Amino acid sequence: MILSEIHLPLLSLKDALLFTATCSLIVHAIYKRYEIEPSSYFKSLLLLGFPPALSSVFVHQSLASKWLSVLVASSSFYGILLTSIIAYRLSPFHPLYNYPGPLIAKVTKFWMMYITTSGRLSEYVRSLHDQYGLYVRIGPNEISVTDLAVMQDIFGPAGVGMPKGPIWDARRNPDIAPSLVSLRDLHEHARQRKPWNRAFSTSAVKDYEVVVARRALQLADCLEKASAASQRGVDLSKWFGHFAFDFMGDMAFGGGFELMRDGDKDGIWALLEARVKNLAFLIHIPWATRLLLKFPSITGSVSKFRNFTVERARIRKEKGSAVKDLYYHLTNEDGAQLQPPTVESILSNGELAVVAGSDTTANTLSGVFYYLLTHPRELVRLREEVDHVFPRGGDDAVDAGKLLAMPVLNAVINETLRLQPALPTYTERAPAKGSGGHWIGQRFVPEGTAVVAPIYSIHRDPANFSPLTDEFRPERWFEKNTGADGKWNTSATAFMPFSVGTANCTGKNLAMGEMRAVVAVLVQRFEIAYAEGYDVSTYEKDLQDRFIMQVGELRVSLKAR
Repeated sequence: MILSEIHLPLLSLKDALLFTATCSLIVHAIYKRYEIEPSSYFKSLLLLGFPPALSSVFVHQSLASKWLSVLVASSSFYGILLTSIIAYRLSPFHPLYNYPGPLIAKVTKFWMMYITTSGRLSEYVRSLHDQYGLYVRIGPNEISVTDLAVMQDIFGPAGVGMPKGPIWDARRNPDIAPSLVSLRDLHEHARQRKPWNRAFSTSAVKDYEVVVARRALQLADCLEKASAASQRGVDLSKWFGHFAFDFMGDMAFGGGFELMRDGDKDGIWALLEARVKNLAFLIHIPWATRLLLKFPSITGSVSKFRNFTVERARIRKEKGSAVKDLYYHLTNEDGAQLQPPTVESILSNGELAVVAGSDTTANTLSGVFYYLLTHPRELVRLREEVDHVFPRGGDDAVDAGKLLAMPVLNAVINETLRLQPALPTYTERAPAKGSGGHWIGQRFVPEGTAVVAPIYSIHRDPANFSPLTDEFRPERWFEKNTGADGKWNTSATAFMPFSVGTANCTGKNLAMGEMRAVVAVLVQRFEIAYAEGYDVSTYEKDLQDRFIMQVGELRVSLKAR
């Protein structure tokens, strides 16, 4: 039976509109508790569809046209609902009222989504902290914090810190179990992290060093051939991507990728880049993720990439181990886990392994050589150190023990990570569901509030790194230059390129070893300069914060030394 056939009380147009307004306010009151958490689509359809439909019946009692009645009722309902939402988010009754920030960001997350699509998110958030201070409201229910004194309260273990925030709902595959990086329960995260810790333990990283060396030398050989065959030089960014992907395949799946040798013939790297871009804006609207993933024109690359990683994980699981790679530990082939992993968790972690093991490292390597080529004195200083530790005509620069002890090399990488962190902005946390809220320092953060600690902003805060905060100065990392009598203020606490706390990057030591080997080998092997005709300014223009920092072309000329 349709609404028009039900016996309803007769209302004047004024009373009908009053009924519509009341429905709007009731719906807002219901939604107010669930602004952060993704809602059921059915409940949303019911709450946003039924009241204006019923209101249109009452309005139709006064207006002859059905379509006009629907228009009046709907516009009144949604207009009042929107006005009520905006008024509440800007009112003193909102728990984040006292936090400063741009007006539009307080009203809607669509503003930060727009900023994200521009690729300038990290720079924008930094400008907000420059303007407003250590605490900035960047969303209706979200604050950004650069106060080092409360980092333990944000990133600490269960009982001290907070679990991951709602953006991670947007970055997980909704059709299978969440990967390690998307787990929002601190206790479950700690349990599932154990095999990852074993996979990246000191002894495990030692086993990977032979593979790192082989792949780094292969990269140098491929670059030499490519440079000889090209009049325009080579794009280091592309080659670093291929190198990182090949090594990731060795480390995670026991092999299977040869992008350096064969090129990206299957479009895998291109698919990864598209996936990063298309997932970036979803972090601001996690409630829409499941729906938008159904539209290939919007997020098709995300689904294709996930299917690829799931298939690679499935093949690796069925094949078993030839070497002690990451999946040797994740599939419990070492027998260390009392509770065997589920098939779903094994498959879901394939995406994490591919992205974390390739994209971040490749983009940081591009940054290293951009900064070295832009600061020739630093390149000369690094080359002198490499030649001293690995005399020319002797061994290749791949001895991990020697690389670890090279102060200039490590300072160059650290300074690049400071200026160009792989995860620039959204290290988001939130009070646990059902907790009521969480204290960060002397401030109480109510449940339903997300907290972001933007690494890019923290790294470029003069209070943490000075002088010349925005300049590439590796010497700020030399021990003799820091401390009470040193020239440089360099805060070890503020340096967090791999995040901090119990959910930090498990593979950071391997990533550092990987980068040391590549940088040292290329500096040892080649004279490197920007390619003729390459516009150096385009590198920083093309840097984009897409949740993960993305880089553009870095075209160089290489000449064997």
